[in-house]
Amino acid sequence: DLTDASLSEKIDLIFEDYANSTSPGCAVGVSQDGTYIHSKGYGLANLEHGIPITGQSVFRIASVSKQFTALAIAILADRGELDLDADVHTYLPDLPEFEAPVTVRQMVHHISGMGDYDLDFEVSPGKEFRFGNQDYWTNEEFLDQVLTKPLALPPGEQFQYSNLAYYLLGQVVERVSGQTLREFAAAEIFGPLDMTHTFFNDNVNGVVPNRADAYVPTGGGTFEILMTNLSWVGDGGVYTSLDDFVKWDQALLSGDVPGGAAVYDLITTPHPSTVNSDGDDAFGYGFGMFVGTQSGRAIRSHSGGWVGFRTYYASLPEEAVSVIYFCNRADAPGHRQDAILELVVAELIEQSPE
Repeated sequence: DLTDASLSEKIDLIFEDYANSTSPGCAVGVSQDGTYIHSKGYGLANLEHGIPITGQSVFRIASVSKQFTALAIAILADRGELDLDADVHTYLPDLPEFEAPVTVRQMVHHISGMGDYDLDFEVSPGKEFRFGNQDYWTNEEFLDQVLTKPLALPPGEQFQYSNLAYYLLGQVVERVSGQTLREFAAAEIFGPLDMTHTFFNDNVNGVVPNRADAYVPTGGGTFEILMTNLSWVGDGGVYTSLDDFVKWDQALLSGDVPGGAAVYDLITTPHPSTVNSDGDDAFGYGFGMFVGTQSGRAIRSHSGGWVGFRTYYASLPEEAVSVIYFCNRADAPGHRQDAILELVVAELIEQSPE
């Protein structure tokens, strides 16, 4: 009977099997009005040294990173330094010619027709490149490969999630700004938000204070390290902590994002062609985030998964409530993030007085 249990106690029960000193786990935050009402680590950030997960543990957040790449594009567009409706060849002239123009805006909203990592990439003739930590390319080598890939679909016709498009958006930021994506985000996004432990990691050999290592289970309660050896960013690559990420959550809830009101309106508006409705649920894709309604409530969300990391961020802007979920184990199931969100809705929204 959980009737008298607090919200934090109920979240503890969802993660009680991770709350030990022998396995990796998750950092879980629930914010209300931009302030944590629950922030806790379950399990270890590093198995070799027995370091527990805390609010300061730094995770690779995989595709949750896309909202920062898209924000960089929005800032440049708002300044007039970049045209969202320009053909991407304006900024990346080395791309192959496509059968129809592909715009920056289409790439942001995943309607460019560009493919994903399931395209034919070969590390050598006849040998498929294995993304993760098996094979290795430098950023320059990967760009050379991407520049040879045709479109998977005609542009502008349908939603097609594309990591390649977001990687190339990172390249657009670099060509337009004259800075690396890491440098631009540090100066224009993470610096202004005082996110001092957040960055695009374009050098995976670098030292990251408080880094949480990622793991994959091997059976019998044992784990192996599963970290990436790939340094390209844009589609992913942001490293951050719970304590840093809540500052972005505060900015997004208040509308006070880097770039100002016009940028906020831009990034939180889904492209009409991406919107699908099903009863009380309707989702479209904005700038690096899904924007819509879930059970009739406005929601913005994105999940991520890369090597041994599993991540999730969901915000209910009208109620000013958010869920942040960073895990360093490849087997962390999605139903846990759903359970937290359902719990938060039941405890903080449905039971709250009018």
